[in-house]
Amino acid sequence: MKLTEVILSTHQFETLKVFYGSLLGLDIVVDQPSQLSFQVGSTILGFCEADPKEKPYYHIAFAIPTNKFSEAKQWVSERGIPLFSKDGQDEFSFESWNATALYFYDPDGNLIEFIAHHTLNNATDEAFESKQILRISEIGLPVDNVPETANKLIETFQLSQWGGDGRQFAPIGDAEGALIVVDKHRPWFPDGRTPAVFNTRVTIEGTDSMRISLQNNLYEIRSS
Repeated sequence: MKLTEVILSTHQFETLKVFYGSLLGLDIVVDQPSQLSFQVGSTILGFCEADPKEKPYYHIAFAIPTNKFSEAKQWVSERGIPLFSKDGQDEFSFESWNATALYFYDPDGNLIEFIAHHTLNNATDEAFESKQILRISEIGLPVDNVPETANKLIETFQLSQWGGDGRQFAPIGDAEGALIVVDKHRPWFPDGRTPAVFNTRVTIEGTDSMRISLQNNLYEIRSS
């Protein structure tokens, strides 16, 4: 499964433009007063104007080549971006996925992940730079009812659950792209923050094209 576009909410357009555009070196696709988007490998990361009463924060994962984790870690640090550390560790392994990840925050408090899936054949001999950020591979979707949302995604779009207990945590998709459906009361890994539901729109390309958007604090799932 591949995510083609993820649109989130923010109040900090100029700050995010500097972070993603200048610091991370991503190409800017749209730059308007209340709309901003970047090319992240094969996907689009966009931001729209947030509700004035909210301070949105999200969890997003970017895929990197399987053999470039150490270089990516150095690349992030060289840009003065602090890596998230827990119990003295700033590298996190996921044995069930055969993947390695690091985390940091963007200026809006979004938890950003670089993840190398070692089951994918995407190794490269090129030095790590912004063009080696391959795609958005995960977006967190906090929900009231994990089984209900996960079943709707699976049944409507012939997707698969990719691990998780299915009750509080249900990744939907695969190593190429996943919707991280999580109980909104279950803390995010690894920073322990409690998720919250904010305006989110996700477009996925697969056997069918679909769009997931947030309406009245509930996710609307439909074909594009």
